[in-house]
Amino acid sequence: MVQFVYNPPSFNDLSSLTPGWHPAFLLDIEDIETPLHFKSHEKYPRSRRWRLAVWETDLLIDQQVTPERQSALSSSAFAPAYTRNDGQHVQAAKAYKWTEALLGRQIVPGEVIDLSAMLPLACRVEVERKNEYANITAISRYPELASKLTLGLRQYLAEFLGTFGDQTNQAPRYQSPPVAQAPTPAPTPPVQSGMQSWGTPAPRTPTSPASPAAPNTPRW
Repeated sequence: MVQFVYNPPSFNDLSSLTPGWHPAFLLDIEDIETPLHFKSHEKYPRSRRWRLAVWETDLLIDQQVTPERQSALSSSAFAPAYTRNDGQHVQAAKAYKWTEALLGRQIVPGEVIDLSAMLPLACRVEVERKNEYANITAISRYPELASKLTLGLRQYLAEFLGTFGDQTNQAPRYQSPPVAQAPTPAPTPPVQSGMQSWGTPAPRTPTSPASPAAPNTPRW
């Protein structure tokens, strides 16, 4: 019997994340062509894919649990909210809102923001469930998480990022690099008689007992 199955392409892992906020590291913002079936394709032919490593809780990072590969799309628009001449309110572009949230401040008009210089960037993401996948709806700064970005985790996340978009390739397991063993110290050479070495007390010369004081001799 011939069997058929259709697995829709996905850039994200099947998710076990619960709805709500979760710790994450923003790894990359990729410039991509807007998919042709998107309504915004004609207006915004280029889009941005925000790629992240996401955990359920902070504790799982300490326990070296492998994170989920998750991502979210935004258009190439980058503008704050404003009110049109007809009085209609226009919301800020997603990329603009998310960048302000990661910076924790308002963006100055004309300011050039380069998030790539800050990556991987500690943050939190808000997740909504969509069937077996997680839908990232918001992002915010999480500077307390930066203390967990050790050299070992930074190296792991660089490798982890390289597996995005390839669902046939499992995400690498997170393991800290082995701790280098201290070299075994050389044995201390034997100390020869009559010689002194550093860290070895010098041999004492035997002394004769003191002679008793002469009779009627005053002593202080």
